[in-house]
Amino acid sequence: MATRGMELRGDLAVDYLYEFVNQNRGLSIYDLAKKLRWSTGKVYNIVKVLEEVGLVRTEKSEEGGRIKKRVYPIDWNELLPEDVKKELHPSSSERL
Repeated sequence: MATRGMELRGDLAVDYLYEFVNQNRGLSIYDLAKKLRWSTGKVYNIVKVLEEVGLVRTEKSEEGGRIKKRVYPIDWNELLPEDVKKELHPSSSERL
């Protein structure tokens, strides 16, 4: 699913990377860049945007003495508005 010959920019690049992260959970920023044939800077900047809007989270891990930042999508149920969450998972006192 590499983007050979395609230079995605702006919202298209953000959307594409978000979908790619959903299908490839836990890859490092470096690995994402390598698979997409994008620069690590481009991937890092887009991941930062996705983190700021709450669509992904990153976790730091150490491998071979190097720190890697792994990227994970936020679970869909965490993205729901609070009132919808309450309807899906009412507390025990509300069920009585």
